[in-house]
This record gives sequence, structure tokens and C-alpha cells, in this order.
Amino acid sequence: MLTELCNLPIVSSMLIESRPQETTSLRRSDFVLKAGFEDGSEHLILIEFLSFWKPLAPIKVLEYRCRHILEENLPVISIILLLTPSHSAIDCYEDEEVRYCFRLIKVYELDAEDILRGGPECLFAFIPLMRNGIKVLDEAERRIYEGLGSKEEKADLLTGMAILGGLISREIPLRLIQRRRDIMIESSAYEIIKKEGFEEGLQQGIQQGIQQGIQQGILEDAREMVLEALEERFGLLSASIISKVKSIQEREILKGLHKAAIKVKDLDEFKEILKRIDE
Repeated sequence: MLTELCNLPIVSSMLIESRPQETTSLRRSDFVLKAGFEDGSEHLILIEFLSFWKPLAPIKVLEYRCRHILEENLPVISIILLLTPSHSAIDCYEDEEVRYCFRLIKVYELDAEDILRGGPECLFAFIPLMRNGIKVLDEAERRIYEGLGSKEEKADLLTGMAILGGLISREIPLRLIQRRRDIMIESSAYEIIKKEGFEEGLQQGIQQGIQQGIQQGILEDAREMVLEALEERFGLLSASIISKVKSIQEREILKGLHKAAIKVKDLDEFKEILKRIDE
């Protein structure tokens, strides 16, 4: 995947799992690989997946980068894979003291037909998000289902395609689960979906289950945006604020709280807003 998207001459890689990936603010980088290159050198490759662009994403990736340089003492290549369109996405962050550039891969600008023709197959799960992706989606699904590889690999790719397709259309995961559930149940990701309530939705009706799952994802993302805005302005948050924000089930309220988190002068003012919501 990295060779295809970033033209990196990698000959080997190893996911670094033994070292702590959490910071004191409980943030985690998505993936960190120790990769060997054709010239014999080693690099760390830090990969962050973003469903939607977030203005603070470059700063967070920079934080991960600095931490891993200190831990591993190796050069780092930073990559953000942005899954859905954004007019504000940037590949270089700059402030009064720092200029930090990274590789920004806009998945939605990749041509799905090119990927379908030339691979690699591991990118097929992203095809719903790519340019012309809907046009070739059925063929990509068929190629995964009938292609080479183990049953588990096929299950993971099809389940990944369903989850990612849900970012742009409710019909994509519904259709895939209806047609390929026989193999998707072999995927560990499918087990996660069941634990999040999708299985109950499937028993009552696949459509209802998918809609509930997507709605929960939207709410969770909205809560995260509120907490991130507060944390960036005022530092670590109390457990009570985090708990109250995470208990809110209305998207419109969360949108209002996000605006408030950006504008309030201090945390006490934000707490008053939360108190009024409770009342």
C-alpha cells in the first residue's frame, strides 16, 4: 500500500506494538511501522487515517512523530490518509516556531479504475471512496470474493469495504452485508461490528442496524471534536466534563457545544453551558 501510494522503496516492514503508543493525553497514533528500504536504511513510517479532515490533525501527527523519534532514534516519514473530501486539508503546518510538512494522501482523488486494473488488492477496500469508485464497486467486490488469498483476507477486505463505504452511503454497507455476509463473518472486524450493536440490527432488519451504526459513528466523531477543541485550548480535561460530553446523544447539541468550545473564555463558562443542557 505504501509503495503504491507514496512510492516508497520498502522491502520489509514490522508493526511496532511492543512500545507504548499512548501519550499523557491518551492519544494514539494509528500505525507505526519500522521499514527497511532498498538501500539498507531503516525508517519509521507513521500513518494516520482521517475519516474527515480536522484542523488539529497535523499537530497531533507531529506529536506522535517527536515521541517516536525519541523512542526509536530513527528518521520518520509521516503520512496522513484522508478518506473524504476537504477544501481545508493541508500537507504543511506552520506557526511562529515550527514548519512541519508531511505526506497527505487524498484517497478520494485516487482513480478507482486505475487501482482495479493495477492493484494492489489491499487498496480495494478503499475503492468506494475513490474517484469513479461507485462505478467499479461491484467489480471490485467480485474480484475480492473470487480472487486469490485466504478466506480471512477476503473477509477483512469486504468488511473494510463495507465500513469505509458507509462514510459516503448507507446503501454500500447494506448491500455488501446482504450479499457477502457468508464470508464477512470470518473477519475480526465483523466481530467488532457485532459488539457495537450491528448484530442486533441485523436480526431486526439489516437496514435498521446499519443506520444505527452509522449514526453512532457520527455522534462519536462529534463528541471527539468537542473534547479535542477544549483540550487544545485549556489542556487536560476533568473526568466530569469528558463524561458529560460523551453522554450527549443529540448531534445538534454537540454541534453547538463545538462552537462553544472554540469561543468560551474558560472552562467554567463551558461548564455552565453543560449545566444548562442538563437542566
